[in-house]
Amino acid sequence: MGFFDIFKTKKPEVIELPAVKTELPEIKEEDFIDNSDPTGENGLHSLEYGSKLPIDIIYGFLKEDYENKAYTDALTNPDKSYKESNIAIIRSSLEIKFKQVFLKYEDMLREIDFHIHSRGQAGLTDVVELLRSKKITYEKHVEELNRMKEDLENEALYMTGLFKSYEVGFTRGLASLSLHSLKIDTTL
Repeated sequence: MGFFDIFKTKKPEVIELPAVKTELPEIKEEDFIDNSDPTGENGLHSLEYGSKLPIDIIYGFLKEDYENKAYTDALTNPDKSYKESNIAIIRSSLEIKFKQVFLKYEDMLREIDFHIHSRGQAGLTDVVELLRSKKITYEKHVEELNRMKEDLENEALYMTGLFKSYEVGFTRGLASLSLHSLKIDTTL
């Protein structure tokens, strides 16, 4: 080995493997770019109502469609006592929902009071103010729930509309039964 051989580098051996042809999937524009209408279907915008808080349970219950339920109930059992029993069940379910929602707000208020106190001791005034704001919202919801419960007892229309809706549907079902039986009798 000579003096200049030190500076020569050995070339690494290259082992050639047989070429394997793999077809890669075609990359499409729609895989990466969403060209759909941003407003959703039919150009309608979607709005969400409610506060996403427990009071929405009561509002959701009040908005249920009891007319169609009553209509089918009348077709299966056209008895007035059956109608009255179902109205009592709906009222009972609403009262249970009120109790559940009141309990949830009591828990939330108790928890937020704890956080206000502990964060106040830590000197987190911004957090405490945010928590107080949430507490005011919860308290207003409890006030509204108390008004709604009182309106239910006083039979305010917006609170008893579900019962009226059930009665209308049940009457429609009875009328449908009568008309159907009249059609059958006239064809004989």
